[in-house]
Amino acid sequence: MRKLTTFYLVRHGETMWNKEHRLQGWLDSPLSEIGSLHAEKLRDHLKSISFTAAFTSSSGRAKETLHILLADQQLPIYYEDDLREIFLGDWQGKTVEDIMTSHPDYELYTNYPGQFVATHTESFGMVTERAMFTLKKIAEKYPDNNVLIVSHAVTIKCIINAVLGRGIDKLWAEPFINGTSVTIIEKQEQQWLVQDIGNIQHLQ
Repeated sequence: MRKLTTFYLVRHGETMWNKEHRLQGWLDSPLSEIGSLHAEKLRDHLKSISFTAAFTSSSGRAKETLHILLADQQLPIYYEDDLREIFLGDWQGKTVEDIMTSHPDYELYTNYPGQFVATHTESFGMVTERAMFTLKKIAEKYPDNNVLIVSHAVTIKCIINAVLGRGIDKLWAEPFINGTSVTIIEKQEQQWLVQDIGNIQHLQ
């Protein structure tokens, strides 16, 4: 029998800094009212799926989202630094507007990721490496199960890109990874498959 791990990758709910267009990276801010509400809607949407374990980025906004999603479910929960968002160095805590005026390389980051050179930030390659290493580790531990994961937009984008075998220049290809969206990835033996990207059916 071939073993199949199914990952449900959820982006954390909207935060106060998301509302302010402020970059978070490894810094943090709490979920907004909308962020919490959307997480509750997703919780109801995922009720029919039986999860064996839950993993979350160690950032507060991801943990907060996971605790809403699980409510009273008794699941083993693991906190993983390697599922955190990309480290954004000098940009963390600043608004996009502020960054645009003082860091011309931000345009490469947002529009031409293949040309972006990480000087004070983590590289997309490093994020991909740590995130994929973590998924492989989880698949080994849960080879035939559904696993819930709460992470971040860039980290999820890096995972999708790696599984689809695309170059970094395709990192921002649509669809957008909205707050509480669900991306489904399967690992069967050595094969990885993307089944769904950025699904927000629970918000319709």
